[in-house]
Amino acid sequence: MLNAGLIVSKKAREILGDDLLKDVFEQARLTYVAESGDFLLEDVRANELKALVMVNEGQREAWLEDIDQKAGISPLAILSLPSRWFLGKTRDYSLSLLVGYSRRAQLMDLTYRVQPVRSASVSRRSVLKLKVYEYRPYPVLFDEVRAEREINKAVELCPQGLVVKAPEGPSVSSPEKCSACGYCSGSSYLGYLEVPNATTEQVVHFINALVSGYRRPGSVLFTETANVDVPEGVFPFLVPCTASVHDSFVLATYSAGFTPLVYASSTCQTRELALKRLEEMPDRFPGTQLPVIKARSEEELRKALIMTFPELPRSVIPESVSLQRSRRRSLLVWAVEEMSRKVKLNEDDDVPGVYNVVVDPNKCVLCGVCVRACQMLVPDLTGGEELALSYNIPYCIGSQRCVKNCPENAVSVPGLAKIRDLTRKVMNRGKVIKCRFCGKPIGSEKVKGRVDSMLITQGFQGTAQYTDVCNECKQKMLTKIWVERLLGGKK
Repeated sequence: MLNAGLIVSKKAREILGDDLLKDVFEQARLTYVAESGDFLLEDVRANELKALVMVNEGQREAWLEDIDQKAGISPLAILSLPSRWFLGKTRDYSLSLLVGYSRRAQLMDLTYRVQPVRSASVSRRSVLKLKVYEYRPYPVLFDEVRAEREINKAVELCPQGLVVKAPEGPSVSSPEKCSACGYCSGSSYLGYLEVPNATTEQVVHFINALVSGYRRPGSVLFTETANVDVPEGVFPFLVPCTASVHDSFVLATYSAGFTPLVYASSTCQTRELALKRLEEMPDRFPGTQLPVIKARSEEELRKALIMTFPELPRSVIPESVSLQRSRRRSLLVWAVEEMSRKVKLNEDDDVPGVYNVVVDPNKCVLCGVCVRACQMLVPDLTGGEELALSYNIPYCIGSQRCVKNCPENAVSVPGLAKIRDLTRKVMNRGKVIKCRFCGKPIGSEKVKGRVDSMLITQGFQGTAQYTDVCNECKQKMLTKIWVERLLGGKK
């Protein structure tokens, strides 16, 4: 985690109180907490801070100008909160929100992969200061990804065609042209292309801070604007654009015990994509009548903010979930499984983004081609005396590599998986054939039968007699025949 600090204005300090600020410092394990002043720049350098949470009245603080040049802090790693969010709130609310943002700030490491780009507009003052660049939160790659479907989807989603394939995964080809809407990230399956200042890990840590500190019914508001007045119990999570909000974020919010609220404000510069993302999000938690609240206007937001939120059991999201290979898919699966422990789910409901797989056991010969083809490691072939082909359905992203590579046309992907399908399914079983000479397992009985049939059909009856012999024993037999022929022995 990065060294992070909390800076408050004089008024914010009066609202929050020193005792609360002390608790935030200790609970979030911050490096630094102080009231705003001229000494800050020197303190920031001395404490080697790389991320900041600011609470003030929205004023421009002179010491923050050129902070990247003066202190090496990326402007994207600075989170600004209005002090009015804390007016009239309970201590638990204020403490939970500040701890949530503090932990989020400590996870701003991806912002340091973002390179500054040339400013769209250059003022005389910026030219004189030799500052003709700006920082834009364009999506960056979390880690190398080998899931072809994930890469292709990210490339296809960019409305400007700026996301391209790179050896390690998808990347933004022209950051200076990127609108930083985050739609490519918000609509992805796995979340390898992350918005650097609103990552999956930041969402998880933020929600967990609320779970630990706030016991009353509440909501997490995903929005790109700080210009909202939130009541007690509504915790804003600021994002560059609501187009970057992934399905797993809202579902995990519900399963953790908070009602998700997503607001696309009229001031959003990429509002069209934000509204598109809202349409794509599930309207309710799968298998329940719990609504995902979506606000497309200030009027809809006002109505949403005065709602009575349901009292849900709280659950801490395992922080390791988003670090697994499937990342956001793992978070989504956790959300469904956790909710199933709290309420009875309608098992006939579809699960967004998860695909079902069907294998015809009459066609499948247990050859294992689908296992080798799938980049998500969904199919698996195991066994001793008997082979079993299973599919871990919750992690299928619908790439259909198993369908395209199956030599027997035994696999199909009919559509989205239902809640009842979210399990590891055994699709086919078969007896293992062993070498008739050494007893070594050499494959499934079904594969042998299929190969025998093909060889006989093609006129190779003699060769078909040796399909139950392992390669090593075949080599020994051929060597024996070759030696006998060489020495003039019996053919």
